[in-house]
Formats: sequence, C-alpha cells, structure tokens
Amino acid sequence: MIRINLLPVREIKAEVGRRQELIIAGASLGLTVALLLGLNLYQSYRLSGLEKELAELRKEIEALNLKARGVAELGKRVSDLRGKLNVIEELNKKKTGPVRVMESLSSATPSRLWLTQFKEAGGALAIDGLAIDNQTIADFLKALSGSVYFTAVDLVETTQVEQEGVPLKKFSVKANLSYQPLPSPAPEKAGGTPATTEVKQR
Repeated sequence: MIRINLLPVREIKAEVGRRQELIIAGASLGLTVALLLGLNLYQSYRLSGLEKELAELRKEIEALNLKARGVAELGKRVSDLRGKLNVIEELNKKKTGPVRVMESLSSATPSRLWLTQFKEAGGALAIDGLAIDNQTIADFLKALSGSVYFTAVDLVETTQVEQEGVPLKKFSVKANLSYQPLPSPAPEKAGGTPATTEVKQR
C-alpha cells in the first residue's frame, strides 16, 4: 500500500497570510519608529539652535544694558556739571551785580542831587534824596530810567524843605531793581518821540 502525505491547503494559506500581516505590521512599526526618531532628532537640532540663538541674544542684551548704564551715568555727570556751572554763574552775577548797580546809580546821580536813603526788598526799590530844583530831579529820573538795572521808575512825591537856610527839594522815588538785567532794547529809530519826565510840585 502507498501513502501520500497531503498538507492541508487552507492551513498553508492561513499561515502565509499571518506571516504577511506580521511583516506588514513590523514594517509599519519600524517606519513609525524611524519617523518618530527623525522628528525627535530634528526637534533636538532645532532646540539646540534656538538655545544658541537665545544665549547670543542674552549676551547682546547684557552688552546693551552695560552701554545704557554707561550713557545714563555720563548723562548724569553732564547734568551735574551743568548744574555746578549754573551755580557758579549765578554766584558771579550776584557778586558783581550790586557793584554794577551802585556804579549805575552813581552815574545817574547829578552833582546837585544827594541821596539820603536807598532801600531794596525783593526787587522793590525806594530812594529818598534832596535836590536843588525840580529839573535836577527830572534829570535824575531820566538817567535812572535809562539804566538796565532800574525799571518802572516813578516819582512818589516832592516837597519843599530848607536846610541851613538853603531851600531844597526833598523827593521820594520808587522803582524795580534787577541785579541780573535783561539785554537793553535796541535804540529808537530817528523821528521817534523821546520819553520825558515831568516833576510836579506837591
């Protein structure tokens, strides 16, 4: 008797199908793993580049901050120096101002006029004096008004007095005094009407 061993066809086909599925699943899994590894490597590379760029930006910011602090300190020093210069200039003006005011007052005082009182408080000036006549007082007021140190010159009053038998005019003047005057205005053009000062007897 002859025996023939015949393998079942269905089982063989099923085995082949299972192997193909396993191969496809393994290939898919390998591809997925490779893709994930690639993405991970790419992200790591990008992250490393961004970290380097961030470090460089931080260095630049630090350098700029140092420069900004240096500029701020320099600006503060310049401001301090300017403040000191302004103080020195103010002191010089206050030192020379009274001297120039007295010089201007002396130049404005006629020879036949004598000052008996000179009071100044907060820029308000009061002057008392004696003069030979009204014209001398008028000349004094005009000269005083022409000085850059005296403004708003106004005659308060004049009275007749007598000293040692000599008749004199006693007068009072008020004005504004500035030890640091503004530049004098330009002279009037020809044809302008000059200012006149009139002294009235009271």
